[in-house]
Amino acid sequence: MIGLTPRVETVDINAPAHSASARLLLVGFTAVAQAELRQVFEAAGELDLTCLDITHWTEAELDSFEGHPSDALILRATKSTADWVNRIRTFRAHHASLPVLVQVPRSQQGLGDTYLQEGVQETYATATQAPGALRRARSRLASQWVPAPTQAGAFKREESQYKFEGLFHNLYDWIYVVGISEQGEMTFETVNPPLHAAGSFLNPDFAGRSPESCLSHSSAGQLISHFRRVLDEGAPLQFEEEHLVTQEIRTFQTILTPVRNKWGRIHRIAGISRDITALKVAQAELRASEERLNHALEGTQQGLWDWNLESGSMYRSPRWFGMLGYETGAIAPTLQAGFDLIHPEDRLQTEAALNAHLEGRLPGLQAEYRLRTHSGDWLWVFDAGKVVAWRNDGSPARMAGMCTDISERRRAEESLRALVGGVVHEIRNPVYGISINLDALEATFGDEPRYRSFLGALRESAERIQGLMNDLRDYGEPRTLNPEPCRVRSLLEDAVRTCDTLSRSRNCKVRLALEDEALVLPLNARRMHQVFRNLLENALHHSPPEGTVSVRGRHLRDQGHDWWVFSVEDEGAGFEAESLARAFEPFFTRRKGGTGLGLSIVKRVVEEHGGTVSVENDPIGGARVTLRLPAPRRRMELIGETRA
Repeated sequence: MIGLTPRVETVDINAPAHSASARLLLVGFTAVAQAELRQVFEAAGELDLTCLDITHWTEAELDSFEGHPSDALILRATKSTADWVNRIRTFRAHHASLPVLVQVPRSQQGLGDTYLQEGVQETYATATQAPGALRRARSRLASQWVPAPTQAGAFKREESQYKFEGLFHNLYDWIYVVGISEQGEMTFETVNPPLHAAGSFLNPDFAGRSPESCLSHSSAGQLISHFRRVLDEGAPLQFEEEHLVTQEIRTFQTILTPVRNKWGRIHRIAGISRDITALKVAQAELRASEERLNHALEGTQQGLWDWNLESGSMYRSPRWFGMLGYETGAIAPTLQAGFDLIHPEDRLQTEAALNAHLEGRLPGLQAEYRLRTHSGDWLWVFDAGKVVAWRNDGSPARMAGMCTDISERRRAEESLRALVGGVVHEIRNPVYGISINLDALEATFGDEPRYRSFLGALRESAERIQGLMNDLRDYGEPRTLNPEPCRVRSLLEDAVRTCDTLSRSRNCKVRLALEDEALVLPLNARRMHQVFRNLLENALHHSPPEGTVSVRGRHLRDQGHDWWVFSVEDEGAGFEAESLARAFEPFFTRRKGGTGLGLSIVKRVVEEHGGTVSVENDPIGGARVTLRLPAPRRRMELIGETRA
């Protein structure tokens, strides 16, 4: 690679270019990207190649540059090259024969239109497409560009010529004028077809001829009737109609405008016609696709929605209204109208999930909540969606998703929860009685060796039943989250204190290490306390005597999203292969006395917070459980607190 900036370039940029050489003037490319681009061009046969990074050239350096036919200007669409949008016109005015290309990422195709409007010949997405794009740009220039004359005023004529270059590339209309004589005779005065016009709907050689003499009988009859209507009504007319063009029926959208002379008579009619055949076909296909989708969803309890964030309009499918017992369109097409139907206990959690996705903290929206039906009942739905379009500045422009009726599932869960609650209640009282009697037996016979082993076994069984009842109660809790700002350090310290007895019995230490000691996250404090307590108890049970359990918290940005990552690590033997695969399976455990619900509860609570959980073995020994929780875009603080 020769020189990354003009100040370290050893090649004379004004030296005559060899016929087989090419100079690529690069803007916004890193050294790695420059090397990749050069390799692509060399592979395409451009062996004698010089790359000049002109990203930071001054106006004086740009003015002194002398271009050659083999040169090309290639920009990479990034924030650092945005100011080059304003330079392209001036630069091309001095180097009109220089092809200009822009590499635009597929995720930012909207930027391509901006560059094309500024005079760029071609855009491409990947480096491998650059040679082909350059060939097309050079061919286009070769067919359009005429060397500027040397006399005074050449710059103005050249600049004027290129003002129309972008215009004609974007014309899709037939523009024509029909003259109306005092006797009412109609004659085409001029016809300007669009670039690359297909067929012969209207041709420039129609000028001076009447519509009857140059159009087919059917087309002439249709157009003349519209012309006469404009003459009779004296007002513009817009319509769509079909014409036979080169043995094919095509659809045109036309606007006719009357033009009056100084005496007030309509002496001309200006027409603009556009071939919308492809649009009509696309619309028909879209309607057919929508019908197929509606038919597929008719037998399901799912409703579609589509939210345009720029206009604020919210589309909801007929099935969405049907699920709630409303007539289609009975709810205003706004986001707020939908939120007004959400149960008050579920609204805060749903709004938080939506904002987390819109702010880029979560890859998608997933929420369960209740909607008020037309009859006044509550319908449980699972709502899943994501942003599907973005503005040029990267902010969300459109979001789409689907609501699924999960009322049956929620009723089943509530029934199961009621059953579990009943079982827990019925068993807790006998276990409590057993524990009291065990206390009495231990006080009476605990010192006698012949009773000690029996009493220990009974105590262990009673405690195991008590633990199972507590876990069943926690596992069967409703999925209503209602998070509030919570100081993470205090939450972790409370969980550690809860495990003090276990850590002392194991002679183990618990070490906390947070990247941000004052971190505040939107959490359900009671449930997240339960999460960290379960993880600490597991880690302490599997740690060797005098071992250390480490709890670490750090910020992570991954795939465009911000997370807080918490890991709980022990120094034990790690997970067995089967345990790793079934770690979150309810009632699966290898630990004596365990219920197998601890990690299942952890997974459920973390996912309700929009996060993820994973387990693995540390390569140097021990097990690690890692939680990811979405990070707020703005730093949170507790009310009444100030930062030092």
